[in-house]
Amino acid sequence: MRDVAELPPKAQQQMASYLVQLRLQQDVEWRREMARKIDDKDPANWVSLEELQRRFPDDQAA
Repeated sequence: MRDVAELPPKAQQQMASYLVQLRLQQDVEWRREMARKIDDKDPANWVSLEELQRRFPDDQAA
């Protein structure tokens, strides 16, 4: 754990994101919901690149 504490903030953020991703992959309901969203063919439910960039500015990107 101390090794992680010594990482730069960006590397810590990437590590945290990776650990959350691993935990969510074990959640059957989450995987089912993600599959449903990925398979959605209705453009009305899609998020534009501009909207995605607004929601997740570069300074918060992992």
